[in-house]
Amino acid sequence: MRAQSEAATPVNFRNALAGALVALAALSAPAARAEWVSSAKSQARLIDGGVIDGLRYAGVQIRLDGAAVTYWRDPGEAGAAPTFDFAGSENLGEAKVLFPQPARIDEDGVVAFGYQHEVLFPVRIAWRQKGQPVVLDLSLDYAVCEAICLPVHARMRLDMPPEPQTGAEAPALLARALRQIPRPLDAEQTKLFARVSPVAGENDKPQWLLRLLQGEAENIFVEPPPGFYVETRAAGEKNAFVLTLAEHPAKKPTLDAPIRVTVAGSAPIEFDLALPQGRP
Repeated sequence: MRAQSEAATPVNFRNALAGALVALAALSAPAARAEWVSSAKSQARLIDGGVIDGLRYAGVQIRLDGAAVTYWRDPGEAGAAPTFDFAGSENLGEAKVLFPQPARIDEDGVVAFGYQHEVLFPVRIAWRQKGQPVVLDLSLDYAVCEAICLPVHARMRLDMPPEPQTGAEAPALLARALRQIPRPLDAEQTKLFARVSPVAGENDKPQWLLRLLQGEAENIFVEPPPGFYVETRAAGEKNAFVLTLAEHPAKKPTLDAPIRVTVAGSAPIEFDLALPQGRP
């Protein structure tokens, strides 16, 4: 079963994580300003992203060495999604982590969804008590893979004053990262953007043809409910993709719940889509 954003890690990767955790010590950074926390094949830091469009942001930045990769909220056929725990923070009302659009990465024949070189996750911050500082306390877990996969645990703290400093580098970094966050479509917008219909499947596996009616799609990423896995491939025409139900729970062969589709490109978007049932 492929890992989903809230599903169990595949067994072989889970075992690798467990073994590596024994050897890899948790890392921590002192409370202060955007220090990098170093680990094998990566560095991570927590930054104050300032105010953008009236909203206050922090950011979780990860730099990766060489050809190492880390993963999206749905890692694909292998890997592990990052987790962000802000439970130890002070005066924090909410911390909403936003995921930039991923890339499709071939790892020796296994398709993963994630990032190479660098990624910055914007975090939308809400104060519990306005006018008072927030102290972010982040417990971050993520996987770094290059030939072998290693789990990383980093503990970081950041003091965020009520009014951010001006002229800092971090808001520019956040502004660039926010352009990589898919824009959500509502139900009416989705009807104007996408059309999906069943097609003749291979090996009795249900298939659908998804056509995108606007924009330029470099790739798509499908997130089905836990226990399901939907493969995607280009259909041979512009903005068209074939979706195949490759895996499903033993007692639930029908995918009758909506999927989330992320369209990657210069203007990424995401939307929920119900797949029509029955034969073409």
